[in-house]
Amino acid sequence: MRPVLLLLIVTLLGCGQRTMPTMPGNAASSASCVVEPDTRPAFALDPAKPFVIELGRGGGLDGLDIVKINETGRVELTQVLGKPIDESAQLQLIAADVSKLVALINSQKITSLGRSYTDPAIADGSQWILWIEQSPHEKAIFFNNSFPPQLMKFVEELDAVLEKNGLNSVAWKPAPQPQTSLQHQALWGRIQSRP
Repeated sequence: MRPVLLLLIVTLLGCGQRTMPTMPGNAASSASCVVEPDTRPAFALDPAKPFVIELGRGGGLDGLDIVKINETGRVELTQVLGKPIDESAQLQLIAADVSKLVALINSQKITSLGRSYTDPAIADGSQWILWIEQSPHEKAIFFNNSFPPQLMKFVEELDAVLEKNGLNSVAWKPAPQPQTSLQHQALWGRIQSRP
């Protein structure tokens, strides 16, 4: 009994060190990270042209909290409270903050990251999806319990920008389930239908 208990404690402590929470903070990645390369060419976002940045954070079982930003600074937010209830809200970023996010994507070379980052040592945990589109280019990346430092730097700045622009005081309202289901399906579909 004692060896089993010791093994369980060691396993739980080890997982606690590698598991990434839904909200950023522990940017450490496990040494067992598997990166699937992306053969598509990297591209730089042009802040003067239409684009979409969409980040979903959560998991496959519970759904994703989604932040969707376009070149005008319009932000659409969706948070999963528990099926079948989701909430949505909107924010408007100032132009300087939109430029800051675009510059960070470019300086961190986010569009040159791999197609997916997975830590096979973790069975469940957190799954994130990042999708960036500026026609004719797009980039979809899946993060499964493995979050490279370039991504974490972008996400930390994104969260700071959202807070600065009123995230804590937005008016959340119930979102119709079919609408949020379609939004989740579309984001998951972006990583499943990649060339």
